[in-house]
Amino acid sequence: MAPSKPTSSAAALLLLAVAVLAASSTPVLADLTHANCAKNKKVTVQNLCTHDVTLTLEPLANSPPLFTGTYTLRPRSHAEFPVCWWTGRLHAGGDAATVEFHVGVDGGSFYLAPNAQPGQRVPVSVTPHGSPLQGRCPAVGCAIEGRCSVHQVPSGDCRNVQEMKIIYCNPHV
Repeated sequence: MAPSKPTSSAAALLLLAVAVLAASSTPVLADLTHANCAKNKKVTVQNLCTHDVTLTLEPLANSPPLFTGTYTLRPRSHAEFPVCWWTGRLHAGGDAATVEFHVGVDGGSFYLAPNAQPGQRVPVSVTPHGSPLQGRCPAVGCAIEGRCSVHQVPSGDCRNVQEMKIIYCNPHV
């Protein structure tokens, strides 16, 4: 007996099954953008100074801007920016040192701020927050009275970060 030829409905069913399998195997994170993700992390910028601090951004690695143009933080105020991930630098003009940081989709991070900020009118520090943080996650940067901590936390050393906090005129580091 000769083998039977597949019917057109069986071929269509097989083609449909292959298409469904291909669609379901596409990674969910393949198209992760700030427009289509749960913004479950945040970048908080706090001004504990007695004067305004004007900020500008330098987003890196295709990070979307946290704000457009410049952003002025009034004395004793803060701003929160919900993100999925973010990488870049935050500048406060000539008043403060530049900070650089990354918060990944997976909560992995790196961050740095100079641990010597001579001539800077506004000391700056960077502190990660999470519940619980994992790895080595110290604050970096300087406090008002010139006390400074480590310069940087390299990539992979600090994990489970849910918030990256940049503080200007921090009394303690």
